[in-house]
Amino acid sequence: MQLKGYNSRRTPWGFLICTSLLLGFAIGNSFLPLWKPAGILAGKGNKVSEVSNIIDKYYFEDVTKEQLEEEAIRGMLLNLDPHSSYMTREETEQANTVLMGGFEGIGIQFNIHLDTLQVISVTSGGPSERMGILPGDRIVRVNGENIAGVKISNSNVIQLLRGKKGTKVNIDILRSNQKELIPFEIVRDKIPVHSINIYYKIAPQIGYINIDNFTFTTANEFHYALTELIQQGIDKLILDLRGNPGGYLDAAIAVCDELLPDNSLIVYTYGKAVGKQDYYSTSRGLFTNDNQKIAILIDEYSASASEIVAGAIQDLDRGMVLGRRSFGKGLVQRQFYLRDSSEVLITVARYYTPTGRSIQRPYNANNNDEYFTDIITRYEKGEMEDKDSISFADSLRYVTPKGKVVYGGGGIMPDIFIPVKVSDSIIYFNKIANQGILFSYAIEYVDKNRERLTKTYKSVSNFISSFQVDNAMLSEITLKGEEAGITPALSDYSIKELKKWTKAYIGRNLFGEQGFYPVINADDEMIKSAIKELSYEL
Repeated sequence: MQLKGYNSRRTPWGFLICTSLLLGFAIGNSFLPLWKPAGILAGKGNKVSEVSNIIDKYYFEDVTKEQLEEEAIRGMLLNLDPHSSYMTREETEQANTVLMGGFEGIGIQFNIHLDTLQVISVTSGGPSERMGILPGDRIVRVNGENIAGVKISNSNVIQLLRGKKGTKVNIDILRSNQKELIPFEIVRDKIPVHSINIYYKIAPQIGYINIDNFTFTTANEFHYALTELIQQGIDKLILDLRGNPGGYLDAAIAVCDELLPDNSLIVYTYGKAVGKQDYYSTSRGLFTNDNQKIAILIDEYSASASEIVAGAIQDLDRGMVLGRRSFGKGLVQRQFYLRDSSEVLITVARYYTPTGRSIQRPYNANNNDEYFTDIITRYEKGEMEDKDSISFADSLRYVTPKGKVVYGGGGIMPDIFIPVKVSDSIIYFNKIANQGILFSYAIEYVDKNRERLTKTYKSVSNFISSFQVDNAMLSEITLKGEEAGITPALSDYSIKELKKWTKAYIGRNLFGEQGFYPVINADDEMIKSAIKELSYEL
């Protein structure tokens, strides 16, 4: 069972594994897929087939039946609801890579920088790490073919480097401080895609887990992370679901199962054809006692399965929800696989939180653009800065067992609202960040100074406590911004943000996520608020 999701995240731009964007806004698959052609256009006598045959026979230019079928399918789905959708075979395969938690390849994350493929990180235990590939290496040839300076795309790179487990690929690497290309023969292998970015003890007795999306592996990953944190003595948990687009319904239920007492209603679904189905917790949970406190972090990009988790914790008075109003996706889709392995996702039900809330936002089936630009509208109306700008109808009012008022019909409204920062300083920082200047600067800096950095900072804790982005580095960054046409607008806030994110990118290049998230989280307003609220209970 799965809920596929609208995808946006504060993850660094530029080196995602080029899969999640294909999920688009098709949030919310649930129930088991039909593993056979649905035959939507099959049969004689229907108008779609008639028109297709007429065009095929009489149209003045060549057009394939496949093109006509795909456009017809999209047209049929267009006026249903925002989440019924069609995905080609290629889109389905790449989307399932994320949801199934792995693919076969060489195990690197990369960025195309200055028209050259640059390794950002290597998967721990993967083929590239075993062969000695390093972050900062530039791959200039693949199987003897030059790929540098030829405007290669992310999709081209994936086609070249991915392949079946056991097959080989030859690459030539340019490494800093070495004049000659270094050849490698890499045997492809299964590469895991993790749904939990990081977990660690963030404060005394408080653990932190960041779930990126809900995939086939999330249940096991979450159980392992929670077990490790409990062994470290935590009895408070911050679960970060910001930007989480959703994923498998079963994964969301499994996460709730770890946090809720036995026989608690987590969520239920209802649809005309599929009826009503309730989902309850079991007695397996590791973190279910009243003295084990929970804080859930959400934002406007938290959707679908994320909202199921946040809604269950909120409705059952199991913990607090902090942040901003979530996306508002409460429709459930079922997968139907077509004869060519493409698929249609058809909405078959709504899901409801334990108090009976439907958190689905209103939509106009004839204007999906308005639905998907709602987040922009929220900014324009000031909702991101002031919770009082949000209004709910009394008919959407619900009450939890302990008397807390919650609302449906438009996402999960947090118990504690955390506004976005708005200032001219942020505009300057965003320009620098969005053009990839901080990201590319960090790559170049580590590339030039890796030997010194690895000798000086032998552990991630040493790096976090001791490394500083100095004023000389800041000047280099602002100069790069000027070269890109960005006029400097430095203030105490923008300087702090520039230094923080540069340090985080350098930390990620050296130590992976362990060198990134603790740097960012140390100054995160939502996390600081969550720690403060949870600490009241200590």
